[in-house]
Amino acid sequence: MSKVMKIDRNGVGLRELEKCSVVPVEAILSGFADEMGDVHFESADGSIVVGTWQSTPYAEMLSYPNGVEYSVILSGKVSITSPDGSVETFEAGESYLLPQGVEVRFEVLETMRKVYVLHTSKTAG
Repeated sequence: MSKVMKIDRNGVGLRELEKCSVVPVEAILSGFADEMGDVHFESADGSIVVGTWQSTPYAEMLSYPNGVEYSVILSGKVSITSPDGSVETFEAGESYLLPQGVEVRFEVLETMRKVYVLHTSKTAG
C-alpha cells in the first residue's frame, strides 16, 4: 500500500463487501450468520488485519486465544456477555475491545456492520 486508503462511513474501501464465511458453523449457538466482508489491509506476516464485516442476527461463543480485536460499529447492534455475566450492548458509533484469551458470548441483535482491527500474536515455527 503506497497511499492513504479511504474507508467510507459504510465500511467500504477499495471494493464492495462480498459474501464470506468467517463464523464457524459449529460455533453458532442460535440464528444464522449470513456474512459479508472485505479485508482492507493484512500485514505480511498476517498478524494485523483491518477489515469490514457484516452479519445477520446470530449468537456464538467467541475468543481470540492469541489475539485482540478492536471494532467500531457502523450500523446495527451487538451484545457481548463477559465471563462474569455482565452484558454490554454496542450500537452505531460505539467501539469495543475484546482482550486476548477472554471468551465471550457474541450476539448480533440487529444486522450489524463493523470495521475491525485484529492483532494476532504469531509464534515462531
